[in-house]
Amino acid sequence: MIGFRIVRSHCIMWLTALWTPLARELPAVQWPAPSCARYEAAVRANPGNLDAASRLGRCAIDDYEMVAPDGDSTRLRFRSSWSIALRALRHAVGPDPSYAPAYRPLFDILFAETRDGCSAVTAECRHVSPVLRSGDTVITIPRLVHQNGPGPDTYVEAIRESRAVRHASLIEARDLALRWAGVAPNNRQPHEYLGRAFLRLGGNEAAAAELERAATLGTRESRRGLFWERIEALVRSDRGEDVRRLIDEASGDPGRDTARVGGYQLAGLNALVGRLRPPPVDSARAREARARLDSMIRNSPPSPPTKGIMDLLKEGDSVEARRRLTEMDSTLAPRRVSTFLTVRSFHLESATYHLALGDTAGAEARLAEIEQPFGEYPFEFSIGLGYGGDPQPWLGRAWLLSGDLAVARHRPEEAARIYRRVAGLWGGGDPDVQPVVNQARAKLAALSQR
Repeated sequence: MIGFRIVRSHCIMWLTALWTPLARELPAVQWPAPSCARYEAAVRANPGNLDAASRLGRCAIDDYEMVAPDGDSTRLRFRSSWSIALRALRHAVGPDPSYAPAYRPLFDILFAETRDGCSAVTAECRHVSPVLRSGDTVITIPRLVHQNGPGPDTYVEAIRESRAVRHASLIEARDLALRWAGVAPNNRQPHEYLGRAFLRLGGNEAAAAELERAATLGTRESRRGLFWERIEALVRSDRGEDVRRLIDEASGDPGRDTARVGGYQLAGLNALVGRLRPPPVDSARAREARARLDSMIRNSPPSPPTKGIMDLLKEGDSVEARRRLTEMDSTLAPRRVSTFLTVRSFHLESATYHLALGDTAGAEARLAEIEQPFGEYPFEFSIGLGYGGDPQPWLGRAWLLSGDLAVARHRPEEAARIYRRVAGLWGGGDPDVQPVVNQARAKLAALSQR
């Protein structure tokens, strides 16, 4: 997953800074890790050595080390070859599709969108590569990471390059998982991998079916590990009732890993499916924070009264309204927080102002920014999702407006898809969001009669 790769990269960079002084004090620690050469040699000596093939795959996936040809640190390349590992792993499952040890590294390579790199020569872990395919060859060429600066984000670029050419890898992953499930239908693992392949291929309903099958066959622990992918498949299939069921299960799970599924994330998911469930807070801390806020308000000079943008428009002052909206939009451009995008309900508010000013293109731009995090990042790493600190669920209203604009732009199929999303995800939510659901259903029915 993208977010996992990004978070892992940040951890590796932090460990690099920690490691450099420690390396001088702990010479017995092996870093870089042992190479995969011994497994490559074993596979070359005996291509039928399935254990060596699976060990080679696991070693290559976990090998971040880069080498400098002829000592030239400007031409770093990865020490181990994913191409060799991929061919060995394919060979391992070819004659025996039930040989489970080879599948994890095999699917890791096929699903990978980035490969992180470290160098003992430079004592840095600041490289990443896209994962490209050319026939039977996996191409991973490391480049120096640039993030959170004025230039392009290296991780985002690498991921986009990988996604542009990953279709063949995903088809191969799907077919391998189908073959494995055929010989082990009651094993949860092939269904997990099959669901992940379908999810990446855009087959959301098929993904949801396979991931729910894997959850049924699995353990409580394995179901915890599948939480985010199950949520994503169900959300993308517009199955709000099932999403709410999973949220409730996670909320009541005493063994939930709160580092992966925290209170604010659950609040965001609830808002996404039309429920207001603010994250729990420590009451003592909340009282302290409230007291500080009240003190700041008492000791601050009163703000001069200001007119809202709609008030200005009612008075006919479109010039000042446009200036204020431009000022507002300058604060709303999607901000990257360690490459994650953040959007709030202010984007919807801005879209309504643009429409009031007759600027349909501007409104569509704001609504597209709302949609962007859901298309680019796994749900697990989308900060806030539908909550983001806002007092009420708001995404359904943004989707409804997007559908209305699609109708106005003569894009009825797009509008129908969006109205179905509102009805599917917010239907069955809190009573105060049901008017939005009813509007979406009425507009969907009207489209079907055209």
